[in-house]
Amino acid sequence: MKQLDLLLPDGTPLPMTDFGSVPPGTAAPSRQLLLRNTGDEPLTGIRARVENASVENGEYAVTVQATVLTGDWTPLPDLAPGEELLVLESWITPAGIQVTGVDSGLLRVQFHR
Repeated sequence: MKQLDLLLPDGTPLPMTDFGSVPPGTAAPSRQLLLRNTGDEPLTGIRARVENASVENGEYAVTVQATVLTGDWTPLPDLAPGEELLVLESWITPAGIQVTGVDSGLLRVQFHR
């Protein structure tokens, strides 16, 4: 079976992230996650990207193994069963905005079936 999971560092399933209020000109502390092959077959063709609802109120920022993700698909290393990649996620609110609103971002990950 092929399976890829995004987990907290202790291996528990990832709950939805809420960075709360992040003042203009600052970033929320990064949260560490693991992208782990939890299946029993190697995973190939893994790729990821970030989708932001907008960047006016802030930006969802993600790095995987120190590679910054953008809106374009970024290839990631293949993973053998049990192997994992380090993921860091954060929220950045740009300086100079007067009013922040609710905003969202999404991490998308795909692999070859």
